[in-house]
Amino acid sequence: MSIEPWLDDAASSAQRPETAPHSQTRLIAERIAIGGVAVLSLLIPLVIGLLFYLAVNDEIVVNADDPLRTARLWMVMEKAGATGLGLSIAAPAQAAGSVQCAFTTVIFLKWDKPLRLETNASYCTCYERRNNQLIQTNNAVCR
Repeated sequence: MSIEPWLDDAASSAQRPETAPHSQTRLIAERIAIGGVAVLSLLIPLVIGLLFYLAVNDEIVVNADDPLRTARLWMVMEKAGATGLGLSIAAPAQAAGSVQCAFTTVIFLKWDKPLRLETNASYCTCYERRNNQLIQTNNAVCR
């Protein structure tokens, strides 16, 4: 036995046989797990930040300058407080002549009673171009 105890550990570890390397499937599983943890560590703060932003500002509108291509995310508020999220997505639809229309689909994620997804709302809005601006009109019908 020597005075330095770490020398004994080093000498005994040199006499031990090497352990078999990790199998390929275990290595892949470890990498997937590390990737999953990394994604969750980035995704969770993003979702919390998005919910906080919605609570403060009521809605997020993407591409608000073009009514034909707009996405909107908002909190559904009722007397009981926030009861869900609403998402509307507008995409161009066919119309006659100089009229341009947008077909909007609305999706609700409600959590007030049972958690449910409602996708039964959609509508069409038509616009006429006047003085280089789109102005809503009731004189056209979406196709």
